[in-house]
Amino acid sequence: MKKIILFICIALLIITACSNSKEAPVKAREGLKYKDKLQLSIWLPEWQNKSAIEDVKNSQQGLQDIHVFGAYFNENDQFLFTEDAIETLKQTQQQFNESHHVILTLINDYVTDNAPIVQKDSALLHRLFQDASSRQRHINNIMQVVEQYNVNGIEIDYEKVAKEDISKYVQFIEELYEQLLKKDVSLHVVLEPEFPFNVKLPNGPKYTVMAYNVHGYHSGPGAKATFSFLNDLVKKIKKSNQKLAIAFSTGGFQWVNQGKTVALTEVEAEDLLNKTKAVKHRDQASGAAYFTFLDEQNVKHEVWYADLETLKKWTAHVQKRSYHEVVLWRAGGLSSKTLQWINEQSKE
Repeated sequence: MKKIILFICIALLIITACSNSKEAPVKAREGLKYKDKLQLSIWLPEWQNKSAIEDVKNSQQGLQDIHVFGAYFNENDQFLFTEDAIETLKQTQQQFNESHHVILTLINDYVTDNAPIVQKDSALLHRLFQDASSRQRHINNIMQVVEQYNVNGIEIDYEKVAKEDISKYVQFIEELYEQLLKKDVSLHVVLEPEFPFNVKLPNGPKYTVMAYNVHGYHSGPGAKATFSFLNDLVKKIKKSNQKLAIAFSTGGFQWVNQGKTVALTEVEAEDLLNKTKAVKHRDQASGAAYFTFLDEQNVKHEVWYADLETLKKWTAHVQKRSYHEVVLWRAGGLSSKTLQWINEQSKE
Protein backbone atom coordinates (compact mmCIF):
# COMPACT_ATOMS: atom_id res chain seq x y z
CA MET A 1 0.00 0.00 0.00
CA LYS A 2 2.83 2.34 0.90
CA LYS A 3 4.45 1.61 -2.48
CA ILE A 4 1.22 2.50 -4.31
CA ILE A 5 0.91 5.80 -2.43
CA LEU A 6 4.59 6.57 -3.14
CA PHE A 7 4.06 5.83 -6.83
CA ILE A 8 1.04 8.15 -7.00
CA CYS A 9 2.98 10.96 -5.28
CA ILE A 10 5.89 10.62 -7.71
CA ALA A 11 3.48 10.62 -10.67
CA LEU A 12 1.79 13.80 -9.39
CA LEU A 13 5.15 15.52 -8.98
CA ILE A 14 6.09 14.68 -12.59
CA ILE A 15 2.75 15.99 -13.91
CA THR A 16 3.09 19.20 -11.87
CA ALA A 17 6.64 19.73 -13.13
CA CYS A 18 5.49 19.32 -16.72
CA SER A 19 2.60 21.75 -16.28
CA ASN A 20 4.98 24.34 -14.77
CA SER A 21 7.32 24.09 -17.73
CA LYS A 22 8.62 27.43 -19.03
CA GLU A 23 7.36 26.57 -22.51
CA ALA A 24 3.97 28.23 -23.10
CA PRO A 25 1.03 26.15 -24.36
CA VAL A 26 0.52 26.10 -28.14
CA LYS A 27 -2.47 28.50 -28.07
CA ALA A 28 -0.64 30.93 -25.80
CA ARG A 29 2.42 30.87 -28.07
CA GLU A 30 0.19 31.56 -31.10
CA GLY A 31 -1.42 34.48 -29.24
CA LEU A 32 1.98 35.96 -28.42
CA LYS A 33 3.09 35.49 -32.01
CA TYR A 34 0.01 37.38 -33.30
CA LYS A 35 0.51 40.10 -30.70
CA ASP A 36 4.01 40.73 -32.09
CA LYS A 37 2.84 40.61 -35.71
CA LEU A 38 2.76 43.83 -37.70
CA GLN A 39 -0.85 45.03 -38.00
CA LEU A 40 -1.47 47.59 -40.73
CA SER A 41 -4.38 49.97 -41.31
CA ILE A 42 -4.68 52.76 -43.88
CA TRP A 43 -6.35 56.10 -44.68
CA LEU A 44 -8.17 56.82 -47.96
CA PRO A 45 -8.08 60.50 -49.03
CA GLU A 46 -11.34 61.74 -50.51
CA TRP A 47 -9.55 63.83 -53.15
CA GLN A 48 -7.84 60.76 -54.65
CA ASN A 49 -10.56 58.22 -54.08
CA LYS A 50 -10.30 56.17 -57.28
CA SER A 51 -6.63 55.26 -56.95
CA ALA A 52 -6.95 54.98 -53.16
CA ILE A 53 -9.77 52.43 -53.38
CA GLU A 54 -7.81 50.57 -56.05
CA ASP A 55 -4.80 50.43 -53.72
CA VAL A 56 -6.97 49.02 -50.94
CA LYS A 57 -8.39 46.38 -53.30
CA ASN A 58 -4.83 45.29 -54.09
CA SER A 59 -3.69 45.15 -50.46
CA GLN A 60 -6.83 44.34 -48.46
CA GLN A 61 -5.60 40.96 -47.20
CA GLY A 62 -3.01 42.73 -45.07
CA LEU A 63 -5.21 45.53 -43.75
CA GLN A 64 -7.00 45.75 -40.41
CA ASP A 65 -9.01 49.01 -40.42
CA ILE A 66 -9.83 51.32 -43.32
CA HIS A 67 -10.09 55.04 -42.47
CA VAL A 68 -12.02 57.31 -44.86
CA PHE A 69 -10.66 60.86 -44.79
CA GLY A 70 -13.08 62.61 -44.28
CA ALA A 71 -15.31 65.42 -43.07
CA TYR A 72 -14.45 69.12 -42.56
CA PHE A 73 -16.30 72.07 -40.98
CA ASN A 74 -18.37 74.89 -42.47
CA GLU A 75 -18.98 78.46 -41.24
CA ASN A 76 -21.67 77.18 -38.84
CA ASP A 77 -19.22 74.80 -37.13
CA GLN A 78 -21.15 71.90 -38.66
CA PHE A 79 -19.68 69.07 -40.70
CA LEU A 80 -18.99 69.64 -44.37
CA PHE A 81 -18.76 66.69 -46.77
CA THR A 82 -17.47 67.10 -50.30
CA GLU A 83 -19.12 65.01 -53.03
CA ASP A 84 -15.87 63.03 -53.28
CA ALA A 85 -15.91 62.32 -49.54
CA ILE A 86 -19.48 61.00 -49.66
CA GLU A 87 -18.67 58.87 -52.70
CA THR A 88 -15.47 57.54 -51.10
CA LEU A 89 -17.30 56.55 -47.93
CA LYS A 90 -20.13 54.95 -49.91
CA GLN A 91 -17.80 52.89 -52.12
CA THR A 92 -15.59 51.88 -49.21
CA GLN A 93 -18.57 50.66 -47.21
CA GLN A 94 -19.99 48.77 -50.19
CA GLN A 95 -16.73 47.02 -50.98
CA PHE A 96 -15.07 46.49 -47.59
CA ASN A 97 -17.68 46.62 -44.81
CA GLU A 98 -18.03 42.84 -44.75
CA SER A 99 -14.31 42.21 -44.36
CA HIS A 100 -12.94 45.30 -42.59
CA HIS A 101 -13.79 47.90 -39.97
CA VAL A 102 -14.55 51.10 -41.92
CA ILE A 103 -13.94 54.34 -39.99
CA LEU A 104 -14.90 57.91 -40.92
CA THR A 105 -12.26 60.53 -40.03
CA LEU A 106 -13.30 64.02 -38.89
CA ILE A 107 -10.79 66.86 -39.45
CA ASN A 108 -10.77 70.36 -37.94
CA ASP A 109 -10.23 72.16 -41.25
CA TYR A 110 -12.45 75.24 -41.49
CA VAL A 111 -13.91 75.73 -44.98
CA THR A 112 -15.96 78.78 -46.00
CA ASP A 113 -17.01 80.19 -49.38
CA ASN A 114 -15.44 83.63 -49.09
CA ALA A 115 -12.18 82.93 -47.25
CA PRO A 116 -9.12 80.69 -47.52
CA ILE A 117 -9.30 77.26 -45.86
CA VAL A 118 -7.98 77.28 -42.29
CA GLN A 119 -6.20 73.98 -41.80
CA LYS A 120 -6.27 72.51 -38.28
CA ASP A 121 -8.18 75.45 -36.82
CA SER A 122 -7.48 75.91 -33.08
CA ALA A 123 -10.16 78.62 -32.75
CA LEU A 124 -12.77 76.20 -34.08
CA LEU A 125 -11.80 73.60 -31.47
CA HIS A 126 -11.99 76.20 -28.70
CA ARG A 127 -15.58 76.97 -29.71
CA LEU A 128 -16.49 73.27 -29.86
CA PHE A 129 -15.02 72.38 -26.45
CA GLN A 130 -15.46 75.55 -24.41
CA ASP A 131 -18.34 74.34 -22.20
CA ALA A 132 -20.67 71.37 -21.62
CA SER A 133 -23.39 72.70 -23.93
CA SER A 134 -21.00 73.37 -26.85
CA ARG A 135 -19.45 69.90 -26.45
CA GLN A 136 -22.90 68.32 -26.41
CA ARG A 137 -23.93 70.22 -29.56
CA HIS A 138 -20.84 68.92 -31.30
CA ILE A 139 -21.43 65.36 -30.08
CA ASN A 140 -25.03 65.59 -31.34
CA ASN A 141 -23.66 66.66 -34.72
CA ILE A 142 -21.35 63.62 -34.76
CA MET A 143 -24.20 61.29 -33.81
CA GLN A 144 -26.25 62.70 -36.70
CA VAL A 145 -23.39 61.83 -39.05
CA VAL A 146 -23.24 58.31 -37.59
CA GLU A 147 -26.96 57.83 -38.25
CA GLN A 148 -26.96 59.46 -41.69
CA TYR A 149 -23.98 57.54 -43.08
CA ASN A 150 -24.33 54.35 -41.04
CA VAL A 151 -20.65 54.30 -40.02
CA ASN A 152 -19.27 51.68 -37.64
CA GLY A 153 -16.33 53.78 -36.51
CA ILE A 154 -15.58 57.49 -35.94
CA GLU A 155 -12.08 58.95 -35.85
CA ILE A 156 -11.25 62.35 -34.38
CA ASP A 157 -8.26 63.96 -36.12
CA TYR A 158 -8.33 67.34 -34.37
CA GLU A 159 -4.90 68.95 -34.46
CA LYS A 160 -3.36 72.06 -32.91
CA VAL A 161 -5.48 71.82 -29.77
CA ALA A 162 -4.54 74.86 -27.67
CA LYS A 163 -2.87 74.14 -24.34
CA GLU A 164 -5.74 75.71 -22.42
CA ASP A 165 -8.23 73.44 -24.24
CA ILE A 166 -6.48 70.09 -23.60
CA SER A 167 -8.48 69.15 -20.50
CA LYS A 168 -11.77 70.02 -22.23
CA TYR A 169 -10.67 68.05 -25.29
CA VAL A 170 -10.02 64.99 -23.13
CA GLN A 171 -13.43 65.46 -21.51
CA PHE A 172 -14.99 65.66 -24.98
CA ILE A 173 -13.34 62.35 -25.95
CA GLU A 174 -14.77 60.65 -22.87
CA GLU A 175 -18.28 62.08 -23.44
CA LEU A 176 -18.23 61.17 -27.13
CA TYR A 177 -17.04 57.63 -26.40
CA GLU A 178 -19.95 57.06 -24.00
CA GLN A 179 -22.46 58.16 -26.65
CA LEU A 180 -20.89 56.10 -29.45
CA LEU A 181 -20.70 53.03 -27.21
CA LYS A 182 -24.50 53.03 -26.93
CA LYS A 183 -24.66 52.71 -30.73
CA ASP A 184 -21.89 50.09 -30.86
CA VAL A 185 -19.71 52.52 -32.86
CA SER A 186 -15.98 52.55 -32.16
CA LEU A 187 -14.01 55.73 -31.40
CA HIS A 188 -10.51 56.39 -32.71
CA VAL A 189 -8.37 59.43 -31.88
CA VAL A 190 -5.32 60.80 -33.74
CA LEU A 191 -2.75 62.67 -31.65
CA GLU A 192 0.11 64.89 -32.77
CA PRO A 193 3.72 64.23 -31.68
CA GLU A 194 3.54 67.42 -29.57
CA PHE A 195 0.56 66.21 -27.52
CA PRO A 196 1.26 66.16 -23.73
CA PHE A 197 1.26 62.38 -23.30
CA ASN A 198 1.42 62.60 -19.53
CA VAL A 199 -2.24 63.71 -19.66
CA LYS A 200 -4.50 60.81 -18.72
CA LEU A 201 -6.60 59.72 -21.69
CA PRO A 202 -10.02 58.01 -21.33
CA ASN A 203 -10.12 54.22 -21.64
CA GLY A 204 -12.09 52.78 -24.54
CA PRO A 205 -11.05 54.73 -27.65
CA LYS A 206 -8.19 53.54 -29.84
CA TYR A 207 -5.37 56.10 -30.10
CA THR A 208 -2.88 56.75 -32.91
CA VAL A 209 0.12 59.10 -32.86
CA MET A 210 1.40 60.79 -36.03
CA ALA A 211 5.04 59.89 -36.70
CA TYR A 212 5.78 62.28 -39.55
CA ASN A 213 6.04 65.94 -40.66
CA VAL A 214 9.71 66.27 -39.65
CA HIS A 215 10.21 67.75 -43.12
CA GLY A 216 7.53 69.05 -45.46
CA TYR A 217 6.01 72.29 -46.72
CA HIS A 218 7.31 74.05 -43.62
CA SER A 219 10.97 73.12 -44.08
CA GLY A 220 13.83 72.44 -46.42
CA PRO A 221 14.51 69.03 -47.97
CA GLY A 222 14.53 65.92 -45.82
CA ALA A 223 12.65 62.81 -44.71
CA LYS A 224 9.16 62.84 -43.21
CA ALA A 225 10.53 60.85 -40.26
CA THR A 226 14.00 60.06 -38.94
CA PHE A 227 15.12 57.33 -36.54
CA SER A 228 16.12 59.88 -33.89
CA PHE A 229 12.66 61.48 -34.19
CA LEU A 230 11.06 58.05 -33.75
CA ASN A 231 13.22 57.35 -30.70
CA ASP A 232 12.19 60.65 -29.10
CA LEU A 233 8.53 60.00 -29.96
CA VAL A 234 8.58 56.55 -28.38
CA LYS A 235 10.04 58.03 -25.19
CA LYS A 236 7.21 60.56 -25.09
CA ILE A 237 4.34 58.16 -25.77
CA LYS A 238 5.59 55.71 -23.15
CA LYS A 239 4.37 58.31 -20.64
CA SER A 240 0.81 57.77 -21.85
CA ASN A 241 -1.66 55.61 -19.96
CA GLN A 242 -2.74 54.19 -23.35
CA LYS A 243 -1.05 51.92 -25.90
CA LEU A 244 -0.85 53.89 -29.13
CA ALA A 245 -0.71 52.85 -32.76
CA ILE A 246 1.90 54.70 -34.83
CA ALA A 247 1.10 56.43 -38.13
CA PHE A 248 3.67 56.70 -40.91
CA SER A 249 3.37 58.79 -44.05
CA THR A 250 3.95 57.36 -47.51
CA GLY A 251 5.25 59.39 -50.45
CA GLY A 252 7.21 62.59 -49.97
CA PHE A 253 8.04 66.02 -51.39
CA GLN A 254 9.89 67.73 -54.21
CA TRP A 255 11.75 70.87 -53.19
CA VAL A 256 12.54 73.31 -55.99
CA ASN A 257 15.46 75.68 -55.47
CA GLN A 258 13.98 79.14 -54.81
CA GLY A 259 10.57 77.73 -55.74
CA LYS A 260 7.47 75.80 -54.71
CA THR A 261 7.44 72.62 -52.62
CA VAL A 262 5.25 69.89 -54.13
CA ALA A 263 3.84 66.76 -52.48
CA LEU A 264 4.45 63.49 -54.32
CA THR A 265 3.08 59.98 -53.97
CA GLU A 266 5.49 57.05 -54.07
CA VAL A 267 4.55 56.30 -57.69
CA GLU A 268 4.98 59.96 -58.72
CA ALA A 269 8.41 60.09 -57.08
CA GLU A 270 9.51 56.86 -58.80
CA ASP A 271 8.19 58.10 -62.16
CA LEU A 272 10.13 61.36 -61.74
CA LEU A 273 13.25 59.38 -60.83
CA ASN A 274 12.97 57.32 -64.02
CA LYS A 275 12.09 60.33 -66.19
CA THR A 276 15.05 62.41 -65.04
CA LYS A 277 17.43 59.43 -64.93
CA ALA A 278 18.63 60.68 -61.54
CA VAL A 279 20.58 58.52 -59.07
CA LYS A 280 18.59 57.21 -56.13
CA HIS A 281 20.26 57.40 -52.71
CA ARG A 282 19.34 56.04 -49.27
CA ASP A 283 19.60 58.26 -46.19
CA GLN A 284 21.09 56.39 -43.22
CA ALA A 285 19.47 58.65 -40.62
CA SER A 286 15.94 57.97 -41.84
CA GLY A 287 15.92 55.13 -44.35
CA ALA A 288 14.25 57.50 -46.84
CA ALA A 289 15.04 57.55 -50.55
CA TYR A 290 16.22 60.79 -52.15
CA PHE A 291 17.60 62.12 -55.42
CA THR A 292 18.38 65.45 -57.12
CA PHE A 293 18.23 66.68 -60.69
CA LEU A 294 18.48 69.88 -62.76
CA ASP A 295 15.55 70.92 -64.94
CA GLU A 296 15.70 72.54 -68.39
CA GLN A 297 16.29 75.94 -66.78
CA ASN A 298 19.19 74.49 -64.79
CA VAL A 299 17.18 74.81 -61.55
CA LYS A 300 17.93 72.22 -58.87
CA HIS A 301 15.16 69.90 -57.64
CA GLU A 302 15.53 67.68 -54.57
CA VAL A 303 13.12 64.82 -53.87
CA TRP A 304 12.74 62.87 -50.62
CA TYR A 305 10.18 60.10 -50.24
CA ALA A 306 9.29 56.86 -48.49
CA ASP A 307 9.48 53.78 -50.69
CA LEU A 308 8.94 50.16 -49.64
CA GLU A 309 12.38 49.86 -48.05
CA THR A 310 11.71 53.03 -46.00
CA LEU A 311 8.40 51.70 -44.70
CA LYS A 312 10.02 48.39 -43.79
CA LYS A 313 12.77 50.19 -41.88
CA TRP A 314 10.34 52.46 -40.01
CA THR A 315 7.99 49.65 -39.03
CA ALA A 316 10.88 47.41 -37.94
CA HIS A 317 12.28 50.27 -35.87
CA VAL A 318 9.09 50.72 -33.83
CA GLN A 319 8.39 46.98 -33.66
CA LYS A 320 11.70 46.52 -31.87
CA ARG A 321 10.27 48.92 -29.29
CA SER A 322 7.06 46.83 -28.98
CA TYR A 323 4.80 48.94 -31.20
CA HIS A 324 3.16 46.59 -33.70
CA GLU A 325 0.09 48.56 -34.82
CA VAL A 326 0.83 50.91 -37.72
CA VAL A 327 -1.49 53.17 -39.73
CA LEU A 328 -0.37 54.39 -43.15
CA TRP A 329 -1.10 57.85 -44.49
CA ARG A 330 -2.14 57.12 -47.19
CA ALA A 331 -3.60 54.92 -50.00
CA GLY A 332 -3.43 56.27 -53.55
CA GLY A 333 -0.18 56.27 -55.49
CA LEU A 334 1.47 53.32 -53.75
CA SER A 335 3.83 51.14 -55.79
CA SER A 336 2.96 47.56 -56.67
CA LYS A 337 5.80 46.36 -54.42
CA THR A 338 4.45 48.31 -51.45
CA LEU A 339 0.93 46.99 -52.08
CA GLN A 340 2.27 43.44 -52.24
CA TRP A 341 4.11 43.94 -48.94
CA ILE A 342 0.94 45.27 -47.27
CA ASN A 343 -1.04 42.34 -48.65
CA GLU A 344 1.45 39.91 -47.15
CA GLN A 345 0.74 41.21 -43.62
CA SER A 346 -2.32 38.96 -43.44
CA LYS A 347 -4.86 40.11 -40.90
CA GLU A 348 -5.76 36.53 -40.05
